[in-house]
Amino acid sequence: MHSTVKRGHGKMISEGEVLQEGPSVNNPSGDLFSISLLEQDLFWEDEELLSLFSREKEQQASVGVSNVESDPFLSRARQEAVEWMLRVIAHYGFSVLTSILAINYLDRFLASPCFQRDSKPWMIQLVAVTCLSLAAKVEETHVHLLLDLQVEDTKYLFEAKTIQRMELLVLSTLKWKMHPVTPLSFLDHIIRRLGLKNNVHWEFLRRCEHLLLSVVSDSRSVRYLPSVLATATMMHVIDQVETFNPIDYQTQLLGVLKMTQLHLFVNRLR
Repeated sequence: MHSTVKRGHGKMISEGEVLQEGPSVNNPSGDLFSISLLEQDLFWEDEELLSLFSREKEQQASVGVSNVESDPFLSRARQEAVEWMLRVIAHYGFSVLTSILAINYLDRFLASPCFQRDSKPWMIQLVAVTCLSLAAKVEETHVHLLLDLQVEDTKYLFEAKTIQRMELLVLSTLKWKMHPVTPLSFLDHIIRRLGLKNNVHWEFLRRCEHLLLSVVSDSRSVRYLPSVLATATMMHVIDQVETFNPIDYQTQLLGVLKMTQLHLFVNRLR
């Protein structure tokens, strides 16, 4: 079933119609990027993008090597934990950022020495509840009770005090860095450069977020930098929604990111 959004005078339009929205005063051609990826607009926030790349590198260096991808048991356990977290997030209508943060906390904890490969079967479920709780406290305006988070066919039920103790362990292990650079950091930055001015742009963002959730749910995603995941996601969605000249816009997007990285590299040499 197609989702719908409201247009002027209360008229409802389908998701398919959004992608075919016609010309407007601000966007005469009706193309997704015609008003956005202009040369004078692409570089005005370079310092912020430079900061994201720099923080990403520091973050990568501080996180240990994850065994999730190479360990079938751990990979399966992570998959089950992520799928459960996403069901709970959908149940309560939490944001995409809450989802990304919860998965980020989980992956960073699993890569730390604190998590032992031979842990009890219930341990990763406790970690998943804890990471979801912490992500909700960081991002959501309304935080549910710890017992209320344990829904959607959870295998084990933990007392609130048990989760609270685990929260302290996770916070300590993650060094209280609860606002990491994620793929959404880069996606949000580029989206702001695009200038969300109509339903086509919002649909682009929605598709990127939906695809990004599918990507980070896969244990193979842990090997890639957030910027790589964000770029690949946007490239794929551009190819889907821009029917006229997607290659031009993809090349332009890559050019911005590469030039910013080159600028960062040169600055480090000085």
